[in-house]
Amino acid sequence: MSAHELRTLVEGASRQVGLLWPLDRAVAVNPLLDSIDVDFPTAVSSLGARLGVDPWPTHEHLDELARREGARPTPNQRGPRAAKRLPTIAERADLGRSRREGAERAMVGQVLLEATSRSSEVGDGVLDRARQVLAGRTSWVVAPRAVRSIAADLLGSLEITGLIDRLGSWSGPEVEEELARHFARLPGWAAWAKWHDSWDREGHPAGVTRVEFLSLSMAVDLAWLDHVGALSSPPSPLLIADASPPGLDRLEQLETAVHGSMLERLAPRQPVDVPEPRFQVVTCIDVRSEPLRRALEERADLETFGFAGFFGVLATVQPSGDQESYESLPVLAAPSAAIVGGPSPTVGEDERVAAGGTVAELTHEPTAMFALAETTGLLGSPLLVLRSFLHGREASSPEIPGDWHLEADGVADIAEGALRGMGLTGPFAPEVLFLGHGSTTANNPHFATLECGACAGHSGGPNAAALAGVLNDPEVRHVLADRGIAIPVATRFLSGVHDTTREVITVDGRASNELTSVLSSASGAVARWRNGDERLSTDAARRRLASKAADWAEVRPEWGLADHAAFVVAPRSSLRGIDLEGRSFLHSYDPANDDGGAILASILAAPVVVAQWINAAYYFSTVAPGVLGAGDKTLLNPVGDFAVLEADDPDLRVGLPFQSVATGQRPVHLPVRLLVAVEAPLERTAEAVLSTPMPRQLVEGEWVRLVGRAGPLEPWVPWVPGIGWGTP
Repeated sequence: MSAHELRTLVEGASRQVGLLWPLDRAVAVNPLLDSIDVDFPTAVSSLGARLGVDPWPTHEHLDELARREGARPTPNQRGPRAAKRLPTIAERADLGRSRREGAERAMVGQVLLEATSRSSEVGDGVLDRARQVLAGRTSWVVAPRAVRSIAADLLGSLEITGLIDRLGSWSGPEVEEELARHFARLPGWAAWAKWHDSWDREGHPAGVTRVEFLSLSMAVDLAWLDHVGALSSPPSPLLIADASPPGLDRLEQLETAVHGSMLERLAPRQPVDVPEPRFQVVTCIDVRSEPLRRALEERADLETFGFAGFFGVLATVQPSGDQESYESLPVLAAPSAAIVGGPSPTVGEDERVAAGGTVAELTHEPTAMFALAETTGLLGSPLLVLRSFLHGREASSPEIPGDWHLEADGVADIAEGALRGMGLTGPFAPEVLFLGHGSTTANNPHFATLECGACAGHSGGPNAAALAGVLNDPEVRHVLADRGIAIPVATRFLSGVHDTTREVITVDGRASNELTSVLSSASGAVARWRNGDERLSTDAARRRLASKAADWAEVRPEWGLADHAAFVVAPRSSLRGIDLEGRSFLHSYDPANDDGGAILASILAAPVVVAQWINAAYYFSTVAPGVLGAGDKTLLNPVGDFAVLEADDPDLRVGLPFQSVATGQRPVHLPVRLLVAVEAPLERTAEAVLSTPMPRQLVEGEWVRLVGRAGPLEPWVPWVPGIGWGTP
């Protein structure tokens, strides 16, 4: 078998495998990213058959919709509650083999867990370490010694092609189906391997390739077959599942109501302009910015803009001191600049290094984390009290934006691209604020899922500060003036950070007292809204949020992007004053400043794609939490610094924790596809969709629902796949 043939087999077998980013840069991603060339119903049905889950909204979601609408669920809406696990294709095809699936699955998770935890030396790869684990007499892998020995010998003597040859005279499709079965058996480890193959630029020390994963998994299977004397037969091919399953009807019922409600709020109306703004605030498009923008705009002379939270600066952030650098940009792009500087570590960071380092390391060791709490017992109490106290101090002291500056070629080009992309080309207010966002949580392995998705799971503060610094440079302003963007001498560009967990906004020291007061008042209103009690004082509301952020036992410090439903691309004048309930991404776009349509095309090709990934991550974490979600937060244990396990299950968990999408037994996130609403000439939107591969696949394959209108007074027109614009 040639290298090309092997690569083709592995790529085909892993089409329905998701991607698992490391915890410290977690990125919400569509687990069916490689299947978007297939229509949504078919791809989702096939995934459900492969993994043995019902991948559609449940009757509980319809009941939750009815509760929100003030209606009682009707009897025909009710039905079987929590769906039972369905038999997978592999299990239905070979019941004899499925009886060993549990033992084989556990043996492969366990070996990978120990092999990736061992330090890698020169010439010592993952499979070498896996063989050492299997051959070791003190191995904690639960399997007969004979099976471990056979598997170790196979790994030492055969490469992946040799292991495939052991299957016999199977056809190419049969081999691909067998490899797909191995991936589906441990979807978490498979997703980690796929990320390492496809996205790992730096070479993570715990990285595993798909070929290494398959080699170990096949060696274990063959070892068990040799041990029990059973014969292996080709698996039945995966049949194309019903593309119109009953669950699709439930999804469409939800979407009719949820999308319909959003479009009612976005009904035609006269635009509201701000002719002479005193302040301009640019926030991330994140749904958590929507209520803040609404609160800020209570002031008539304040104008807001929505733009992806990296603010057009594709950079690697290099903090001062000994802190590690990281990439703060969409994962679809590559860095072309560096952001240097920043604040010193916070009190909480000092405490973690000084007092909690040993415990932190132990909780990251796979062989030690389950026993840590039991072995430390009461001896660990003083440390827990200390850490709780210090985290409380950290939560009550917002981080001051640092002195970040941009190092790049063509900084004027970066500045121009950012301003034109966000539609901020004049007139300019005296104070213009770029407001990044981040979060504050304690004891939360999934902290990065609450950070800025446009910054690869990091805060957008450094990007905001870097852009502000560039635009305050007189030389850059001179170049921009020659290019048609005239910035008044009196205009100051500022930066800040919106802490979405605590609803605290911190800006740099050059902001006027008036702007600081406006920001504090608006964030205070949002804090009361997030508490669900408008009677609370601002201080009381913030204290509640700060307490949740600092609480080690808090499983839900904030709701993140739960219950989002739409992505709106339009001038803010068309939306100003509309309450979208924090359920919509908002990207500023002025068709009058985009004659060629290039800006709209870039919005659909990048921010909309990232938003669809987020939408898919929330969807699958909601409909299939046991397989495509991270599980119960109270049972999660970290594996190194890159993943989590749930209790003693050896597979890595993907997706979002159950507590991020539900409370108790009641759904909070309603799983619907993303509604993309674009206000622009319809022919321009159609061209932007059809001229770029990924947006075309998302729209034509019904991964998103697209509607468009030519202006704020026009009705919304739906896009019909294969046809184009329909009728209002």
